[in-house]
Amino acid sequence: MPIEINASLEQQGRLGPLRQFQIVNGKEIRISINSKPKPQTYAVHLLALADKGYLRLHIAWRWLVLLIVSAFILAGYYLGKAIWGYSLSSYEFSFVAGVSLTGLLALILFILNISRKRVFVSRYAKVSLFEILISNPDYRSYKSFIDSLSGYLQKARRFWDLKPEHQIAGEMRMLRRLASQGVITQGVYNQAKDKLFSMSDKKSR
Repeated sequence: MPIEINASLEQQGRLGPLRQFQIVNGKEIRISINSKPKPQTYAVHLLALADKGYLRLHIAWRWLVLLIVSAFILAGYYLGKAIWGYSLSSYEFSFVAGVSLTGLLALILFILNISRKRVFVSRYAKVSLFEILISNPDYRSYKSFIDSLSGYLQKARRFWDLKPEHQIAGEMRMLRRLASQGVITQGVYNQAKDKLFSMSDKKSR
């Protein structure tokens, strides 16, 4: 079967890897992540995708923590100097400059790593499958791709119109494949499998 690319979106975060999303043959979305040292490519069937993703604000907590620690160290040093007369004498400039530069670097990296994302999950188990940066590379391209994804998702629902138990089985197969590819962890897959088995039993009654 020839491959038809229905819609595509390429994104590059400020510090993250290049990501490409493609809707292929109207039935799956293919995700390529050009991360080092191991690029990753995998596919998600539209039938196994929840209708809408949820919004998430990504905050680089490690840089925020480093910024706060640097500020506390400087504040503690100057407080100790003012109250108890503690001083590093000839090393004071190097110490203050080093801590200040560390705090400034942490602030810059914290700001650069803040991003808003739309997270897409599987339909029944709610496993996170991929994330799309909002308004990247620009709002028009982002909105066009999201609208196309929503449209093809609804078409896939109407075209296949499978029973819930068949959709659950298909989602489980897809999650097993993603676990073998290292896209999701084995622990996440095991939890999703238990949830899907439970839902399948209820649907079949």
